[in-house]
Order: sequence, then structure tokens, then C-alpha cells
Amino acid sequence: MKTNRFLLLGLLILLYHPRLHAEDPVKGLRQKITEEKKIVLKNDTVTIKPYWFMPTQFKVQYAGSIGFVSFGAGYDFRNGYQPTLLYGFLDRNFGGSNITVHTISLKNRFKLTQNPILGCFTPIAGISVNWGITNNTFNRLPPHYPENYYFQNKIHLSPFWGGEFNFSVAQKNLGVYFEFSTLDAYLLEYFRTDFVKLNKIWSLGMGITLYLN
Repeated sequence: MKTNRFLLLGLLILLYHPRLHAEDPVKGLRQKITEEKKIVLKNDTVTIKPYWFMPTQFKVQYAGSIGFVSFGAGYDFRNGYQPTLLYGFLDRNFGGSNITVHTISLKNRFKLTQNPILGCFTPIAGISVNWGITNNTFNRLPPHYPENYYFQNKIHLSPFWGGEFNFSVAQKNLGVYFEFSTLDAYLLEYFRTDFVKLNKIWSLGMGITLYLN
């Protein structure tokens, strides 16, 4: 657990310490991505548009149905849609799991308000598509189990809701967010049985978003 705490502390220091970003490399990267370039060819000016496919945000997340820690990159569209592709990791040292789990997640997040509440808080909600990679996941139930005995555990839908606080630190646009998430298998068991309680199927995740635009 001490190793995990030092890892998270190190990530926070890298993001917030102003001396480590004296030349503001994020600002330089943002300019390379967004600024248009003009080339003059025989008295004609050709404008080269920026690389639209480059990510406009990066995330680091702790917990939240993706793994002990996850990180990735995504986009921030004008309609409030924020798709992000994340890689999550979980094992004995990072999360206390008996098996090692790699997770690829497509997080489909939406802003629930057009403008932040009180100028800094934005409620969010969405659904992730998680693909788990381990020696104990399957798309189809192994033949030695009865049909429908277990829910497939390789691909999961993970609905979530929460909020994000946005602010600027050392000329960087940052967001600190929290999310309550669950899995489709947990929701299915909640509706099928009386043993699973609604307040027991949600897990809390927290993360940091670095915005480039």
C-alpha cells in the first residue's frame, strides 16, 4: 500500500509543481496541435489546418471499475461529449488482486450542463465499454458449465455518474473528477435477485484531467 501511495503522490507532484514546468511544455504542445500554418506558393497562401485527430485531453484515474490505476487520452467536443480511451491495470501489488487484469476502456462521458455550476463544477454521466484481458475472462461460457450459469466477463458495459471541478494551475487547465460506476453484470443481478442491494454495486473512482484546449 505504501508503494501505491507514493506512486499517486508522484503523479500529483508532476502535474502541480510549477518548477517542473517552467517552460510550460503543455502550452507548446497545445500550440503545435491547434495553430494553423500558412505556406506561400507562387503568391498563393495555403493554410494547413491543425491535426484534428490529436487528443485534446489526458486522464489519470484511480479505481472506478477500470483497474487500480488507468490512464489515457481523449477529446472534448462542443456538444459536451468527451470520449476517452483508457488502459487500466490491476494486480497483487497494485490493487491486491490475486490475478493480473489488463482493461481497455472506451469511456463515453457527457457534460450534463452547458456551463459549469458556480463557475467550476460540471456534473457528468455516461457509459464505458470495458474489455478485460486476463486468464480468467471469456466471451462464451466454457462447455463444462451449464448454459447461462455465469455472465460473460470479458466485455462489460459500465454506466457511471459524478462531477468534475475545473481550475487553472501554473497556466494549465485541470479537472479533478469523481465517478460512481457499476457493471452490467451487477445491475443484472440486482434486478434478478433480492440478495444484491443497489448501494452495494457502485464503486468510487477519482481522476485528474489535463486539458490542452
